[in-house]
Amino acid sequence: MPQQAKDELLTAAEACGYLKIAPRTLYRYIQDRSMPAFKLGKEWRFVRSDLEQWVRRRMTVHRRRG
Repeated sequence: MPQQAKDELLTAAEACGYLKIAPRTLYRYIQDRSMPAFKLGKEWRFVRSDLEQWVRRRMTVHRRRG
């Protein structure tokens, strides 16, 4: 069964590329527990649709602060 793009699992490197952030920033978000992520073995993984929702929520918060 083919996986839909929104449910695609991303590696840390792919998530950095998708979000256009440095690996250090990505791991800081993970450490703060503000970014949706989980470990698969020893590697961090990210669901693309979860990252999209996370970005939208952050944009909404920043717009409110104005």
